[in-house]
Amino acid sequence: MCTIIVRHRIDDWCSTLIASNRDEFYDREATPPLVLSSTPRVVGGRDESKGGTWFGVTRGGLFVGLTNQRIYGFPDSSLRSRGELVLGALQTGSREGVRDFLEGVDARSYNEFNLIYGDGDSLEAAYGRQSSPDVEFAELSRGVHVLCNDRLGSPEFPKAEVARERVLSISPQPWESIAPALAEVLSDDSLPDPADVPPLPENAFFDEDLARRLQAIKVRTPIYGTVSATLAAVSPGQVHHYHFSETPPTADSFSDYTSLIEA
Repeated sequence: MCTIIVRHRIDDWCSTLIASNRDEFYDREATPPLVLSSTPRVVGGRDESKGGTWFGVTRGGLFVGLTNQRIYGFPDSSLRSRGELVLGALQTGSREGVRDFLEGVDARSYNEFNLIYGDGDSLEAAYGRQSSPDVEFAELSRGVHVLCNDRLGSPEFPKAEVARERVLSISPQPWESIAPALAEVLSDDSLPDPADVPPLPENAFFDEDLARRLQAIKVRTPIYGTVSATLAAVSPGQVHHYHFSETPPTADSFSDYTSLIEA
């Protein structure tokens, strides 16, 4: 998942709204949301390649989302699955549990990652890098936060600021109105001006045209792009809504999976 938008403590009827696109190679198989764990009850999509997940929620309102840190080579296939890390974090059942879990892992056992997680009450980001065994944490305040394939606020992903401003401009409103507005943001495949795309390092294995395509909120390239999307609304102890699009998002591509959490 390469763009995760979190709107925190802005809407009266719920604490946190999440809108996210998963970007992946088209031939990597995945399963739509299903029950991944029963105690606690965890629901999320499943990556059939490694068995983990890129985003999930628990019945108690905890969510965890993952983006891979952008690199300019190829990931180390001998390292552990980052999706496994997300599932392990969700299975702790609480935000405090997620932090304890992440404090106990060696970040060097995984390709570099970025996580955002919360329970409706509090919101945090976590970063794992090959340069240190320790996961780095950042507590996040009220507002809109957009996590792409780098740290929050990274100048390498100007699309994050575009998405943040658009979601921040949406007035507080019920789910029936705000969900389509969030889906519209996720569906935006417009490309930025080439001058707004940060230059690539000399060792990059892709060219400037691809770099520009990767700066769309909904990514489209011949072999890689946005393959699915998630909309969710949580408050402490509760998941109000959990919708998922099995295809690149459009206004009417989302299906309601909330009943999986409530069952």
